[in-house]
Amino acid sequence: MCVLGSRCWCCSSALAVPPLVTPPLGPGLRVFPVFGVPPPADTFGAARDDVSGGWHHGDDIFAPLGTPVLACAGGTVFSVGWNRIGGWRLWLLDRDGNEFYYAHLSGYSAFAVDGALVHAGDVLGFVGRSGDARTTPAHIDFEIHPRDLLPLGYDGAVDPTRYLHVWRRIAHIPARAAAGWSSHGGSPERTAGAVLLSEQDISSLPSLGPQALKALFAAAGTPPSRRISARARGRARSRGRARARPSAPRAAPPAPSSTASRG
Repeated sequence: MCVLGSRCWCCSSALAVPPLVTPPLGPGLRVFPVFGVPPPADTFGAARDDVSGGWHHGDDIFAPLGTPVLACAGGTVFSVGWNRIGGWRLWLLDRDGNEFYYAHLSGYSAFAVDGALVHAGDVLGFVGRSGDARTTPAHIDFEIHPRDLLPLGYDGAVDPTRYLHVWRRIAHIPARAAAGWSSHGGSPERTAGAVLLSEQDISSLPSLGPQALKALFAAAGTPPSRRISARARGRARSRGRARARPSAPRAAPPAPSSTASRG
């Protein structure tokens, strides 16, 4: 029997309204897909004129740019790459046959390779604004496509909100997940050197302009050109002293022994 009961959409190629069901996803472990942020507001079903059916197929999870994005379940990564709407995106097929969609990433981890086997909590990528999200705050679009609704194609998506509110929230990145930041298929023993949680372009800050730099040198009491010249003269004097230093005398060769003199 169809899990949708009287609301069966299985004969439709494009659903005008989203499925209003929350079927079970199976017994496997599920974790919240973005590290360290609260559950999102429910944006599932909101009007979208650039996707199938004209409705939003997932929830937008907002987080600082570069926040780690996690595998919500153990399974297989597939369809990694660029999409005009989703930007840098990927799909995850879990061991129970459900599919999960991640979009608008700013980058991938080394686990984000077609066919890669991952564990729940492994880092797949990082929150971004790619695709049609370039004018919005950083976030990911997260979608759930249950196994029983896959015959509907892309429209076989259900509201993630209820699931996200009960999924496990991890307090730290697992050691295996850290290996994904260092190399493709990195060993579980490796650890992350750093995690990018935010970024800012400082190239246009007024404090880096020519006038600001002149003011900085003026506050120190030495014009920039004179300070540089003084440094250059100091280095030259150091090199001169090094050249003038006499070398140590060579030790005299040892006198031949009487045995050696007899040949």
